[in-house]
Amino acid sequence: MIHSMTGFGRAEADQQGISIQIEIRSVNQRHLDVYLRLPEALNSLEAKIREQVKQTLARGKVDIGIRLNASSSGESALTMNKSKLDRVLQLLHAVYQQAGDTVAKANALEVLQWDGVLEKQSIGTEQIEPTVMNCLAEALLQLIESRQREGASLAITLQERVSDIRTQIDRINSAYPAAREGYHARLRQKLEDTAIAVDEQRLAQELVIFAQKSDLEEELDRLGVHLDEMLRILSQGGPCGRKLDFLMQELNREANTIASKSIHTDITQAAVEIKVLIEQMREQIQNIE
Repeated sequence: MIHSMTGFGRAEADQQGISIQIEIRSVNQRHLDVYLRLPEALNSLEAKIREQVKQTLARGKVDIGIRLNASSSGESALTMNKSKLDRVLQLLHAVYQQAGDTVAKANALEVLQWDGVLEKQSIGTEQIEPTVMNCLAEALLQLIESRQREGASLAITLQERVSDIRTQIDRINSAYPAAREGYHARLRQKLEDTAIAVDEQRLAQELVIFAQKSDLEEELDRLGVHLDEMLRILSQGGPCGRKLDFLMQELNREANTIASKSIHTDITQAAVEIKVLIEQMREQIQNIE
């Protein structure tokens, strides 16, 4: 199965009140380029994340975003510094004893807002690393499945274009014999119209030379071989975008030669149509891994 380079994957996990969210997007790119957006707490995992992506994907521009948030269903991400709280309460008690009713009593919220009483939980990288890496693996799996679905659609489109090119090859094969005979008849008629004595042997030689110059058998055979190879690659699957792109160059070369040798309007039109189909395939192949 072939893979597109366009896809999306997303995964979530939760550990010790910390919500982990990973989103991966990829688009076509000549090589594998990975762009990471990590929270500071996970900077030490950058090398491992890149290595895991490299082992999973071959080509594409890959954008990975990882977020860490306090989980609404888990433990609070805040803790209370008891020593700071005791110190604040002692100070408040001293103030109340000295000032009495001249000062308003502090409520619990005001006490918690005192600097240092509430502390954010520190996120230990070692504790959440396995969960982060497992979450990354799940997001990558979703990305691969997305790229597979897109790749399957691209393969169908390319197979249809191959069939269309074969139709044009049949059109050329049908038109060529009649076009050659028509050229022979027109040449003989011109000679007769000019009242020039026809040297049958010389005429035969000229017609043989013309037939050799205008013969399309080799080009059509090579077109067929390249199309067969293309279908083989598509059925084989795996990273094959570069191979298919090379075949597009070979197909285009044969189509140009056919157009330059054309001796009939139908052949010219068929060659042009083949070139259009090749260009359509080339555009699709740019998205294949």
